[in-house]
Amino acid sequence: MKRLKQIVLGLGMAAAIAAAPVPVYAMEDGAYTVGRTTSYANPETGQTVDGGTNIALGDSMCESIVEDSALVEQSQGKTYVTLGIGLMSNVSDVRMQIQGTDGTYRDVEITQTGSCERDGDTCNHYRFEVDSADNYISPILYVEPMGRDVQFFVKLDMASAQAGTGKFVSEMISAEEPQVADEEQTTDEEQVTEKTNTNKVPVGQIAVGAVIVLVIGSLVVFVKKRK
Repeated sequence: MKRLKQIVLGLGMAAAIAAAPVPVYAMEDGAYTVGRTTSYANPETGQTVDGGTNIALGDSMCESIVEDSALVEQSQGKTYVTLGIGLMSNVSDVRMQIQGTDGTYRDVEITQTGSCERDGDTCNHYRFEVDSADNYISPILYVEPMGRDVQFFVKLDMASAQAGTGKFVSEMISAEEPQVADEEQTTDEEQVTEKTNTNKVPVGQIAVGAVIVLVIGSLVVFVKKRK
């Protein structure tokens, strides 16, 4: 009887593992909006890189100057990021450094793709290529009231990725998607897609079903052996 309980417990745990969702952050080619965090000091060293000493004030400035969301575009093995930099009435000479796979930073070419209004000031959007969207980005700005460059760090929250371009201009997706002329064809395609999706069985359900069958089979074999 003790052996029977061990078998049931073990197979039950296997069923639970099979049914558990597995988070996947790998993205297909396309455009996504993501959240971001900012830090005045280098998060990996805890030290500023521009000579500033008031980290609390710097953190507040970085948080207010960078757009709340960023655009990430992935295409054929290349990844591009668009950041919004605000308070442009007090900022000039915007540059970007990206962190490479070896942890070091290097300058990268940027392109202004658009602008918007943020907190009553202009916010410019800058697009550039990165080695990985998981690595740190380090903007460098000349802040005119301070009379010097300010450098800080941005980390993208890839787990928050949502398909779409948000308020940004994408180099991959046009602002207006072409409309389908034949509405009847579109309806037919939607019906086919709906039927296909209806016939699909979630992988998690298949796995759970297989484990249940295994449990029943094991119990039958065990009972026969006991006899």
